[in-house]
Amino acid sequence: MDADQLKQQVNDLLKNGKYDDIKPLLLSYKDTTEHDNDLAMVCYLCTICEREKAAGEQVLFSKISDMDELLDRYTALKFYLRRIDFDVLDEMESFYRFLLQNQISSYELLRVIDFSVVNRDKVLRAINEGMLPDRMPDTDSMDTADKDRDDGRDVSDIFCFIICTNSAVYSQECIHYINHLRVPDGIQVNVLTVEEAKSLTSGYNEAMQCSEAKYKVYLHHDTFIINPDFIEECLRIFRANPQIGMIGNVGVGKMPPTGVMWDADRYGMLYEQHIYETKLLSNTFSDELPYMEVDAIDGFLMVTQYDIPWREDLFCKWDFYDCSQSMEFWRKGYQVVVPNMKRPWCVHDCGFINLQNYDGEKEKFIAEYLADAEEGQKDR
Repeated sequence: MDADQLKQQVNDLLKNGKYDDIKPLLLSYKDTTEHDNDLAMVCYLCTICEREKAAGEQVLFSKISDMDELLDRYTALKFYLRRIDFDVLDEMESFYRFLLQNQISSYELLRVIDFSVVNRDKVLRAINEGMLPDRMPDTDSMDTADKDRDDGRDVSDIFCFIICTNSAVYSQECIHYINHLRVPDGIQVNVLTVEEAKSLTSGYNEAMQCSEAKYKVYLHHDTFIINPDFIEECLRIFRANPQIGMIGNVGVGKMPPTGVMWDADRYGMLYEQHIYETKLLSNTFSDELPYMEVDAIDGFLMVTQYDIPWREDLFCKWDFYDCSQSMEFWRKGYQVVVPNMKRPWCVHDCGFINLQNYDGEKEKFIAEYLADAEEGQKDR
């Protein structure tokens, strides 16, 4: 049974109130469930219903009409909790209204906290006390900030965030975190979203050509920047060394012969949210180094100070665009680096990775770049 057929069966069970049959159905098609983010999430949400039923409470599935409403509810709750966790929730009242209007049980709240937050005690304390943790002052929205800036400002002062997206909910959440970054004096911040792109390379090329900004941040819509000093720290690295062309959050020191980044040690720090947990990826390097040169960086966040075309002639899907662009920067004589972070700069809400086109794109990457990468290592 394919994923669409399985989702229809789940919706039928929800409609008919046969909630106890949902988890056995999903587990009977385990391979399909495990390779679809939505189905996997519903399977884990079944544990909430089990606990609510055992406690004699109204179960989660009875409060929604179909899978879409269920997943929207989960996403909204997850986003609220993460905003509390990383000090970007502007006020608690809307969160409490959400809890009441959606009849969020304590079981549902605690389970989603387990899935999605890093600092569990901090979030629980904020909810119980009805007070937000200390946080930086609110920033203006990007639209307002852009209108107030001098249109004649030098392009080197512009920081543009470029988001390829197929989800308005996620892109708006991504922008919410951008809006809460500290903006150094003299810096203008823009945001560009690209929708319905044929591939990441084509979408990024389109945005790159539309923006006059010197500094560009290419990021997934499910990447949330939690370091409030992100802009200042990137500027410090770029301005200290003009040979640095691109900064990433996670990178591989030497690309392995397989062409697969995670077959070798990756360096950097990141919170990764999978379906049922948020994990810290951390592989640090010497404190004496402000950054580490790497062969390639992971594409969830890529920051540039020079414009080099993305290879949409080669990579027309959603894989290896990041490794390709890293190699293109090395070919042009620029360094690609990962900063020496004391704490993660980002949360990547990545779920399960779709590898449907991965192998084909990998073969293109190996054929085009690995010899160059080997030479690059010899020169460093």
